[in-house]
Amino acid sequence: MQSRLARKVSQEDMYRQHRNNIRNAKPKVDNKSPSLKVTAYYKPGVIEGNAAQLAQIEDDNFKLITHINTIYRTQGKTDCFRSKLSNSKIKVKNNEANNIKLNEAKLKENFELLDRIIHVKPQVDFNEMEEHYKKQVELIMLMSKFPESYKKKKYHDPLIISTELPKSIRIKKSKCYLDIKDLTENRTLGRMTIEVYDSVVPKTTGNFKMLCQQRSDDLDYSGTQIFRIVPGLFCLAGDVEYSIGLGGLSATKGERYFNDENYALSHNAPGTNLQYYYGFLGDRFSND
Repeated sequence: MQSRLARKVSQEDMYRQHRNNIRNAKPKVDNKSPSLKVTAYYKPGVIEGNAAQLAQIEDDNFKLITHINTIYRTQGKTDCFRSKLSNSKIKVKNNEANNIKLNEAKLKENFELLDRIIHVKPQVDFNEMEEHYKKQVELIMLMSKFPESYKKKKYHDPLIISTELPKSIRIKKSKCYLDIKDLTENRTLGRMTIEVYDSVVPKTTGNFKMLCQQRSDDLDYSGTQIFRIVPGLFCLAGDVEYSIGLGGLSATKGERYFNDENYALSHNAPGTNLQYYYGFLGDRFSND
């Protein structure tokens, strides 16, 4: 009995001691807020200086607004607007003379460049190209296993199939004449005879023959120039609108161009004449 009471008393003492330890427990980690030095952030002298500067700025702005309002209402004490009469007396210096000289120099350079472009000549001679082509054909025939296939070809250009007209077409032709003059030397070079197929393309031939005639009130080929020549290939001429290859007009009034009539004639042989205007038929013509 006595031992039980002793054990009970000791247990109560241990519990009481445990409660005291919990009540008086000391923290192992310092979780207090850090110390704050107020003087490092709060500086009365700086705050007073900033307040004084802000007050000065506000005072200056108020004075400026007052002056602007006074000038707006009273139009200012000094008339700063220039009268219209004084504008004619004031001479402003500019670079107009220099700009005129610069433009004249550029225009001269452009004309010289245009003249070189118009009179440009190929650097390789056409006869040399022909000789080179013949040698290449001979070389191909020498290296080929079937040289007879090349000998049978009449035309090497696959686009040229036939230069003859279909036999079913009834042919009716007429001739036009154009005199060619060299205006630089003021001499006549000769006369070009052009044969047109009236029955095949009547509208095109009618338009061409009207332009070949000298008409006082209407357009014609008189005075127009040959504006492009490719030696050995073709020449372009007959621009009755601008004479430089940029225009295109029909001989009929109120009609700028007209569509192709048919494709019976082939523009694929030497001496062939074609009238064209950017895919349509107009005033300009090409001669091979």
